[in-house]
Amino acid sequence: MGQPPNATSTVRTISAFQLKVSARGALIRAFFGSTLMYWAVVLSGEPTRLRFSIVTAPAVGLIAWAIVRVRATRNLPTSIAELDHWRAIRKFYWLDVGLEWGLIGVAVFALAQVDRFDLTPQALGVIVGLHYIPLGTIFRAQQYYWTGGVMVAAATSSLLINRGHVRDIVGCAAVGLTLWVTCVAILCWTSSAVGGDAKSNVR
Repeated sequence: MGQPPNATSTVRTISAFQLKVSARGALIRAFFGSTLMYWAVVLSGEPTRLRFSIVTAPAVGLIAWAIVRVRATRNLPTSIAELDHWRAIRKFYWLDVGLEWGLIGVAVFALAQVDRFDLTPQALGVIVGLHYIPLGTIFRAQQYYWTGGVMVAAATSSLLINRGHVRDIVGCAAVGLTLWVTCVAILCWTSSAVGGDAKSNVR
C-alpha cells in the first residue's frame, strides 16, 4: 500500500516559476491594493492623518513582506521547461497588461468627458478584475480566477449604493481589500512553500 504524500513531497511539486510569479504578483497586489485604500481615504471627504495612518500600517507591512518573499524566491533554480513555458506565455501576459492599462486610460477619459468621474472606482474594479481572469489560464493558477471574480462582483455591487462619498469609499475599499486579502493568502502560501523546502533540504 502506497504512503500518502507528505508536506515535503507536496512542496517539491511546486515549481520555482510558480513561486516567483506568485511572490511578484503579491507585491503588485500589495502596492495597488494600498493605492486604492489611500484613495478610499481621499474620497471619504475627510482625509485625516489618523485615517491615512490606519491605511499606512498594513500597506507598509504588506509591501515589506512581499519584497522579502520576492527576494527569497529570486534565486530559486528555474528549469529549462519553466523558462520555455514563460517564453511561450509572456507575449499573452504583456498583451493582457497592456490592454488593462489602455482600458483604464480610456475609461478615465470617457468618464471625465461625461462628468461621471465618480464611477472611476467601479470602472477600475471591473477592468482590473477582468484582467486577472486571463492570467488564471496564462499562469495555470485558480487564484487569479477568484481574485478577478470577487473584484468584479465587489466593484459592481457598490453601484447599489446611492451616489456619494459612501459609494466612493466602498468602491475603492472593495477592490483594495480584495487585493490585500489575496496578497496575504499568496504570501502565506509562498512563505510556507519556501520554508518547507528549506527545512527538507536541511534534513
